[in-house]
Amino acid sequence: MMLSKIIGYAGKGFHVFFPLFLFLSAIFCGYTRVNNLFHLSLLCMLFMLVGDSTLRHQLFDDYRFNTGLVLAALMLGYFCLTTLWSGYLLRSLISYIMHSLYLLLFILMFRLISLQGRRMIALGAVAAGITVLVLLTFWFVDKQTLLTNRMEKGFFGAPENVIDLAGYFSLGIFLYLIMIRQTGYGWLYLPVVVLLLAILFTQSRGPLLALSCALAVLFLFQPAMKQRYLLIMTFVVLVLLALLLMTRFGDIFLLRIESGYQQSFIRFGIWRHSLELVVQKPVFGWGLDKELSFINKLGDLITTTHSLYLASLLKGGIVGLLLLTLLILYGMLMAKRQLDHKQGLESALFLFTSVFYVTQGMFIISNPEICWEMFWFPLAVVLTLPTSLSDDGDAKLSY
Repeated sequence: MMLSKIIGYAGKGFHVFFPLFLFLSAIFCGYTRVNNLFHLSLLCMLFMLVGDSTLRHQLFDDYRFNTGLVLAALMLGYFCLTTLWSGYLLRSLISYIMHSLYLLLFILMFRLISLQGRRMIALGAVAAGITVLVLLTFWFVDKQTLLTNRMEKGFFGAPENVIDLAGYFSLGIFLYLIMIRQTGYGWLYLPVVVLLLAILFTQSRGPLLALSCALAVLFLFQPAMKQRYLLIMTFVVLVLLALLLMTRFGDIFLLRIESGYQQSFIRFGIWRHSLELVVQKPVFGWGLDKELSFINKLGDLITTTHSLYLASLLKGGIVGLLLLTLLILYGMLMAKRQLDHKQGLESALFLFTSVFYVTQGMFIISNPEICWEMFWFPLAVVLTLPTSLSDDGDAKLSY
C-alpha cells in the first residue's frame, strides 16, 4: 500500500517537474537551479520504474526506440573513451560519463511522458519557454541598435551566440506547427509569426536555411497536407517579405546575406585548419577535450570547428564521425517511420537539426545547455513513435 502511494506521488511529481524543466531550460539555458528540476524528474522516474514492472516493460517494448537508444549510447560511450588519450584522464572521463548518462535518461524521460499521454504537454512546455525567451529578448535588447547588433546582448538567459538563438526560435516554430496540427487552433500561428520575425532580426542565415530546407522537404513528402494551411504559411512569409522590402531592415538583411558570401571563406579557412589537425590523428581523433586555437584572417581567436560533423572528426576521428553519422542516419530512418504515422513535422524537426549542425560547431555532450534543446530533444522526439497510449495516435491534420 505504501509503495503504491510512493509510486503515485512520484508519477505526479514527474508530470510536474519534467515539463517545468523543459519550460525553464528553454529560458534559462544551463542554470543550476533549473537543472535541479531535471534531477527531481529523474528521481521520480526511477521510483516509478522500480515500483511498476508494467511501466518498465512499456518503456522498452519498442525495438525501434531501443535501437536508437543503443546507437546513442555507443556514440556517447566512444566519445567518453576518447578522453583517455586527450590528456585529462580521470576527471574528464567521469564527467563525460555522467553527461552521457543524463542524456540517455533525458531521452527515456521524453518517451515515458509520451507513453503516459502527455507528449503535447512536453512539446508545449518547450514551445512556451521559447516564446517567453523571444519576448524577453525583444524586451531587453537595445532597440536603437537592434538591426546592427543582430539581437545581441538581449536577455541574459538566452544563448550568447545569435546562431543558437535563431536555432531556438526555429525549434519553437516546429513545435507550434505540431500543436496547430493536433489542436486545429489557428491563433497559434501568431507566435509562429513572432518567432519567424525574431529569426530575421538575428540576421542568421544558417538556421533560416535549415528551417526552409526542412519545411520544403516536408511539403515534398506530404502532398496530402491541407492546402489552406500551406496557404496560411505562404501568406505569413509574403507579409514578412513585404515588411522587409518596405523598411530599412530589408536592405540591412540583404547586405548581411551578401557579406555572408565573403564570411563563408573565413569559415572554410576554419574547416581547412580543422582538417589539417584531423590528418594528424585520423582514426581515433584528438580526444573529446580538444579545441581549436588559431587566429583567423580577421584576427579572431577560433576555438570551435563551426560544424558538429567536423568537430566529431577532430575529437573522435573517423570512428567518432561514423558513430555520429550512424545515429543521425537512424534518426532519418525513424523520421521516415514518423511520416508513415502522419507525423511529418516531427520528421522535419530532426532534418532541421541535422542541417543546422552542419555550420554550428559546439559539441553535443554536456550538462543541460543548448545542445539538449537543439540536438537531443529533436532526437528524442523522432525516436518516440506514436502508440495507442500516446495522445498523438490520431492527428487532426495529416502532416
